[in-house]
Amino acid sequence: MRKWTSLAIVSAFVVIMVMAAQPVSAHHSFTAFWFMDKMNTIEGTVVELKIVNPHPTLTVEVADAKGKAIWTITARATATALVKGGWTPETLPVGTRVKVEGAPSRREGTKALAAGAITRLTDGKMLSFGGVGDIAAGE
Repeated sequence: MRKWTSLAIVSAFVVIMVMAAQPVSAHHSFTAFWFMDKMNTIEGTVVELKIVNPHPTLTVEVADAKGKAIWTITARATATALVKGGWTPETLPVGTRVKVEGAPSRREGTKALAAGAITRLTDGKMLSFGGVGDIAAGE
């Protein structure tokens, strides 16, 4: 009887460990956080680019009527997709002037977009932050 109990415990532990090691496929809906049927455009200067999963973020300083505002841009793509497409921190270094087109946040007053297209104003190159065209940064 004692042997059976130990075997059951070890088996249960192994099953739990195998299940915990499997990748999680669940994902949130962008429509819960963003107005995907609307599009806003901002222009500003890159403050920071974080290429992290699940979604990279770009921080942009934008001049507005009150002075300067900080906007947070969430990529529609994953970091893995951006890196496979050639994105690096040098794709949008700090100080780069950009135009960002994206879906506005559903949270009123939030300065945030779920971006698809980003245009580097220094050279006019359009980059995809997911959601539009290719992901490729292609320098």
